Amino acid sequence: MLNEVRAALEVKHPNVVQVLFVNDGTSSDIGPYVVMEYVSGGTLAKLIRSNGQTGTLIPMTRAIEMMIDLAQGARAINQKLIHRDIKPDNILIEGNALKIGDFGISKFVDESTRLHTFKGAQHMAFMAPEGWENLKNTPKVDVYSVGLVFYEILSLKHPLWDKVKDHTSFLDWRNAHLYQQCPDVRSLRSEVPLSIAQLLSRMVAKRADDRPDWDEILKILSAPSVNNSNSVLHPSVAAAVEAAVEAAVAREQQEQKRQLATNAPQNEIQERLSRFRYSCETLLERFNALVEEFNQGFQHGKIAREKSGWGIAYNVPQGSRINVSFFRPPDSGIKIREGTVIGGGWIGLQNGRSANLVLLRQTADDLYGRWAICEVSVMALANPRKIVGKFGITAGTVIPFGFKDAYFYDQIRYTTGMHVFTYHFSYDADAFFAALLLDACRIEK
Repeated sequence: MLNEVRAALEVKHPNVVQVLFVNDGTSSDIGPYVVMEYVSGGTLAKLIRSNGQTGTLIPMTRAIEMMIDLAQGARAINQKLIHRDIKPDNILIEGNALKIGDFGISKFVDESTRLHTFKGAQHMAFMAPEGWENLKNTPKVDVYSVGLVFYEILSLKHPLWDKVKDHTSFLDWRNAHLYQQCPDVRSLRSEVPLSIAQLLSRMVAKRADDRPDWDEILKILSAPSVNNSNSVLHPSVAAAVEAAVEAAVAREQQEQKRQLATNAPQNEIQERLSRFRYSCETLLERFNALVEEFNQGFQHGKIAREKSGWGIAYNVPQGSRINVSFFRPPDSGIKIREGTVIGGGWIGLQNGRSANLVLLRQTADDLYGRWAICEVSVMALANPRKIVGKFGITAGTVIPFGFKDAYFYDQIRYTTGMHVFTYHFSYDADAFFAALLLDACRIEK
């Protein structure tokens, strides 16, 4: 972060809050600190809130001046850094000038984005789609955020606000940025020129490559056609051309909406699979750490790992085999008493105890879930012999056990209420794996 703040020292522009001095803490009794210029006029967020409360739109000429200020400031920043957190709260006012401040989570150009870092995360209302997907930083990240700010300057309203059901929800904002189209700004303020309406639509495009660069943005904002309707064409011809442009814009907006509607379900499926695979890999990393601990302590052989499809087998020397397999996540979450089941698996000995791995989402903002161990037993009033041959249970099944793939999602939904099976949950998967390892060392092959 100190490197990035030092780079901010080199950004000198009237539309950027100037970093004046950086102390890395080596010559300070108070630790590292940064000195920045004082800006006296408050924030753009405060101005927008105040005008919103009275319903007073910012005059069009003034709004365009403010937009030019932001574009010039962002262009200057992007020559050195990606700001990554441009929002009305980080835009300060000094007289008539707007200044972009707060380089707290900025990154060097072209470094890959990490959504959550020790420095914090960008505000979810202004984060570009590539930020949600942990892709490479480019200036187009800031173009997207500034485009959203432009909407607020013109309309006093965030363009995706009505698309988000819960404004405190990480997932709701993510879905809006990835799959919801921003409205034509003229539907919020009819006097906005067509050229600016098109510009804003392009700035908030989902694909970074579809967004304009700062030079083009400034050219459009500064064009005479923005401020007046003079034309060298005959009025009837000019009207026809304008109507053609309007029709083309409407067609483009409709096509974007159609593509988002088409892509959203398939993208959601792929993202759900990617998140599930990540959760599986992180769990296996925990198990692998226990295996390495064993291998370092045991001098007569090593546990060998053998990957198989969506799982892995751990071959214990002179002992039994521990199998871990994962089931494809369900098309929709299954509600149970612990939360929502978003994935599952099986863990157990080849001829011994077993359990289900249950990936539970406990809050709406929890993208990756938390792994639980579920051990299944037969209800005391049930006759165990009558269920042999059903649900994957054999005469050799050790109780408690875990359901195999074909039965897991059908049966896990019955964790509440009367059922032939009882379910015991715990959240210490590491302890269960260690217990299996101990059993595996006691059981001969």
